[in-house]
Amino acid sequence: MADFKDIDLSKFSLDLTKTVQHVNPIQDHMARMQRGQEQTIRSIQKAKEEKEAEELRRHNELVAALKEAGEKGATIVIGDNANGIQIQQNSDGAMQEMTNSQTFNYDKALEVLKEIKEYIDFPQFQTTFKENSENVKAIIEDTIKAAENKEDVGIVKKSLRILKDLAVGASGSLIASGIIALLGTLPL
Repeated sequence: MADFKDIDLSKFSLDLTKTVQHVNPIQDHMARMQRGQEQTIRSIQKAKEEKEAEELRRHNELVAALKEAGEKGATIVIGDNANGIQIQQNSDGAMQEMTNSQTFNYDKALEVLKEIKEYIDFPQFQTTFKENSENVKAIIEDTIKAAENKEDVGIVKKSLRILKDLAVGASGSLIASGIIALLGTLPL
C-alpha cells in the first residue's frame, strides 16, 4: 500500500464551494416551467403578429384589387355585409326594380376617424399596436382620405373593419377599447 506522507498538500488548491453546485430540484423545476411559459407566450405573440400581418396584407391586396376593378369597370365585387344586391345579366325582356334607402354616412365616418386619429399622438398608441402601429396609422390616414373623397363605400367599410379587427387583437388597452367603441357607432 502506498504511503501518502510524502505528498505536500499545501501545494494543492481545492475550493469545494466553487466546484460543487447546489442542487435544488424544486428550483430547477420552477425555472424549467418558467422557461416553458415564456416560450409559449413568445409563440402565441409571434402567431398573433403573423396573423395581423397577413390580415393587413390581404386588406391592402383587396383595396388595390377593388380600386383596379373600379377603374376598369364592368366588374362585380361582392364582399362582406352585402346588402341589397341584385344581379341580372343577359336576361332579355327582364326588368328589375329595387329601392335601397340605406346610405353610408361619410361625415359620421370622418368624424369617428378624426377622433381615432387623435389617439396616434398618445404614447400608449405605440405600445398598444407595437410593430403594427405604423400600419394602423396608414389605415387610418388612407381611410380618412377615402371618406373625404367619398370613394367606394365597400372599400371604406372594409378598411374600418380591418381597423376594428386590429384593435380587437390589441385588446386590454384603453386605446384599443376607445377605437372599438368609436367604430361601434358606425354601420360596418
